[in-house]
Amino acid sequence: MLHTRYLWPVSFLLLSVLASESLVFGAEDLSGSLNAQLQQGHLAAAQADLEMRLKAEPEEAQARFGLGVVQVLSAIEKLGQEQYRFGAMSGNIRNLPVLRLRVPVNLEPDEVRYEQVRQIIADFQRRLIEAEAELAKVDLKQKFKLKLDLNTIRLDLIGSGKKEDQTTFLQLFNAVNQRGPIAALPDLSVAFDNGDVLWLRGYCHFIAAFCDMILAYDHQRLFDHVGQLIYPRHISSEPITEPLDLVGGKDQTWQFMDLITAIHLLNLPLKEPPRMESARQHLLEMIRMSRESWALIQAETDDDREWLPNPQQKGVLRIPVTREIIDGWHAVLIEMEELLEGRKLVPFWRDYASVFGGNREIPEGTRGINLKRVFAEPRDFDLILLIQGSGVRPYLERGPLSTPETWENLGRVFRGQFFGFAAWFN
Repeated sequence: MLHTRYLWPVSFLLLSVLASESLVFGAEDLSGSLNAQLQQGHLAAAQADLEMRLKAEPEEAQARFGLGVVQVLSAIEKLGQEQYRFGAMSGNIRNLPVLRLRVPVNLEPDEVRYEQVRQIIADFQRRLIEAEAELAKVDLKQKFKLKLDLNTIRLDLIGSGKKEDQTTFLQLFNAVNQRGPIAALPDLSVAFDNGDVLWLRGYCHFIAAFCDMILAYDHQRLFDHVGQLIYPRHISSEPITEPLDLVGGKDQTWQFMDLITAIHLLNLPLKEPPRMESARQHLLEMIRMSRESWALIQAETDDDREWLPNPQQKGVLRIPVTREIIDGWHAVLIEMEELLEGRKLVPFWRDYASVFGGNREIPEGTRGINLKRVFAEPRDFDLILLIQGSGVRPYLERGPLSTPETWENLGRVFRGQFFGFAAWFN
């Protein structure tokens, strides 16, 4: 029988262990309350509640991750509201594969100027960077899970505040990726965990890089002549005596001609040069986040509604992820980093490709484009000169190349679905 004089230190030790565990696992699970708010589209209320909770418990990983998720969703919702206000993608162009956005059609859009469009993109990027900074505060030493049902998250892309006007997150995804695996899955209740924090941070960096690359250049002339492709009531920077269209520009033939004109006008002056290097840094951070997220994912031993599964887990998307696929993805990350750091070059197409025929074998020691210098030493962008080759001549060097064969070999690992896996894996 254990003597009472030994009982109190044992009890104290047990209580100490339980107390320390409660700091990580004992806090009330907020999944239910957060899901209820997201199902109603109450993002502002969800953010306020999470911020209040974090004032009391600033180190709580689940609440911190939840706040970052809500901030990302709020950034998407605000972008949608701004685009709806100005009638973005209201014409037939919204049916093009890359532009299938689920922003509702606005029959009475406001007028918009190019400066306003730039500000929309800059504000979207700022909100994503703020969300990423919030996610960076998550203590990854704490093991946590946040269960969210992607089927029921609702966003108010109109800004009406009415539930009947809201769009589900799943509708947004399927509108962009109509053949994606998510469309056919009824249950998308995901138990997000530590590895998913870094995955979402990586996505924030990727989109921030894309915004930087847009804002680095001046699209005013393009906007003046073909802004109607996106915004029905765009305002040109030059005085217009007669509108181009009297019927709203909805004729598909003329929209096709506008698209041809847009290609012709992709001659963009450099406006904010530092943004190109900023974009490169965001892409490098995306690569780092992806590596670190997969290190955590591969170390997991549970199997609980995983968003990104390791080979021993199933995952809610029901797509098996093998060791070969993970190794292939790490090889892709290495190749991307080598290009962004200028240690490998993009092969110069004029040395091996024919405009009207097949490609020749790339000669040994041939020239390539230093992608790092493209970002670090940006110049005006001209699509035709880029294709013709003159536009990249300042960046030509000789050195190790990232060959098409390398990417073809990597692509085989993903069974012909490289871009689908890349969009998923980040």
